[in-house]
Amino acid sequence: MKKFKIIIDMLLFIITIALFNIGLVGNLMHEILGTVMAILIVVHIILNFKWIKQVTKNFKKTNAKTKIMYIVDIFIMIIYLGTIICGILIANEIFNFHMSSSLGLVLTHLTLGRLAIITMFIHLGLHLDRILKKVENKKVKKSIYMVYTFIVIGITIYFIYTLTHSFQWLYAFGKNNW
Repeated sequence: MKKFKIIIDMLLFIITIALFNIGLVGNLMHEILGTVMAILIVVHIILNFKWIKQVTKNFKKTNAKTKIMYIVDIFIMIIYLGTIICGILIANEIFNFHMSSSLGLVLTHLTLGRLAIITMFIHLGLHLDRILKKVENKKVKKSIYMVYTFIVIGITIYFIYTLTHSFQWLYAFGKNNW
């Protein structure tokens, strides 16, 4: 079961990264991967439901790190749910609700998609101690944490830049504002 959870987590990570660049994978594959990811998220929640139930039940008694993880997970759930719903509504290939020209939905999908990746990295960072459990050298472990932190900060800055300089934002608020 533990290996299955790890495979699901790795697939979620890889698919999330692949979904960022729609130009690389194309519209149809973006929609297929988004659908697969929605299914994997449900599987991930089912596999971790015991933890969710226990923390929900004993929230006041849990330590600070667990509370932070729980709150981050709730934000992730809301963000991914919003991303998926907007994605389905603006889809053209698998689903077609003829809403792909809705600038508000497109901007919401873009914004939530980037927030999903950022919060996924935060979620992963909160679990880094489990991932690095077998690394015994404290200097190596500290170096990995530092590199990871810089990567997340770099990705966050890049996503904010690409989001604020995307065609949709420029179209919505005018080129001259930037």
